[in-house]
Amino acid sequence: MYCSECGAKLKKNAAFCGECGTKVKKESEEIKEKQTSKVKNEKPKKTISKKQKILIGVIVVVALVLIGGYCFLNNRFGPEGVATEYLKAMISNDASRIYDSLGLTGDTTFTSKETFEKIFAESSNAFDDVLNYKLIDISYNESKLSANVKFQVASENSDEDTVTIRVIKNSKKKFLIFDSWQVANVSDSLVVKDYQISVPKGSTVQVNDVSLDSKYLNADKSTDELDVYVLPQIFESDASIKINLPYGIEVTDEMNVSSYNTTYKANITLNDLNDETVTKLQDQIKSDINALYANLIAKKDWNAVKESYSYGDASLINLQDEYTDLYEEIVTDEDKTLKKFDVSSVTLTKVTLDDGSLKVTAKYNYNYTIDYKNYNDEVKTKEGKSSSSTTITYDYLENTFKINNISGTVDYFSTW
Repeated sequence: MYCSECGAKLKKNAAFCGECGTKVKKESEEIKEKQTSKVKNEKPKKTISKKQKILIGVIVVVALVLIGGYCFLNNRFGPEGVATEYLKAMISNDASRIYDSLGLTGDTTFTSKETFEKIFAESSNAFDDVLNYKLIDISYNESKLSANVKFQVASENSDEDTVTIRVIKNSKKKFLIFDSWQVANVSDSLVVKDYQISVPKGSTVQVNDVSLDSKYLNADKSTDELDVYVLPQIFESDASIKINLPYGIEVTDEMNVSSYNTTYKANITLNDLNDETVTKLQDQIKSDINALYANLIAKKDWNAVKESYSYGDASLINLQDEYTDLYEEIVTDEDKTLKKFDVSSVTLTKVTLDDGSLKVTAKYNYNYTIDYKNYNDEVKTKEGKSSSSTTITYDYLENTFKINNISGTVDYFSTW
């Protein structure tokens, strides 16, 4: 043992140091002194209050919820979640959820959820008899921008089969955090882009009871005769269309919209005409044919009558050719002179649209009077009756039918 003061070696059981006289402390006293010094130097431990314990618990719970929520949403918006939701929606015939998976953007006037649900209800579903499914594989392409999600499905009326749903990553994230995926090619197979509808200038159009306003009118594709509307997107289906033509004819039809049929051009038939319109056209044809032959009887050439036929910037070259031919056949014939021509009745046989113009085919009965020379150069008069068919093309301007062309005119009159 050594002195704690000078370090000299102490004798056994010595009470004082032989060198410096310092009292020798017993070992028990040293231990007690050290313990007392240690206790004095130690800081008192802090205790946690009840409120602090509750706060810590809340923080831990919130952290766990946030982590769990992140994992759930990350999976929900990922390939597995998106493909699974789509498959479940198909199996349960949930048209609303299937529509949400299409990811349609832009103008959805003609691709609305309501329209889709109606189409879906009327179509067949290949997943109708699926009872259960199991995810068996997810494979990504090299760029990680698309993935194939494979399921094993069990059907009621067939053996187990595999279904692969392809999903693609969107450029935008969900809630600015999560990668966003959607089922690939579904909307492409259901939607037709830039569907064109051509109608006579000045017509009003409704598609699926929605009126087409000027925002759908394409000025570049429209012509002097036709208005061309372009629908940004519309479902592949039979869509209803109602057209009010400028000459008072209403057409109700169906458009067979598909990837192979991306245009619709308005047309009409006799069935589209009401009795009032039929009568109006019959009277118009009767008046126009009688007026044409009255001009010929008066020996007026084209230059003398062209102003009465002119309207707007319409080209009347076909009408001019027909009239000139008739003039040559009837007016310049030295052996026969047409004295009278009168259409007694007209029956419509066909009505169509021709690039915005109304083309009407009709059978008409007529009476005529003609002077002719017999073999003895004697002038005789013949009153006769006959019938013929004609096709007249009309434009409609300022609530009036304007004749643009005519064929099937009569240039021979029997003397028998």
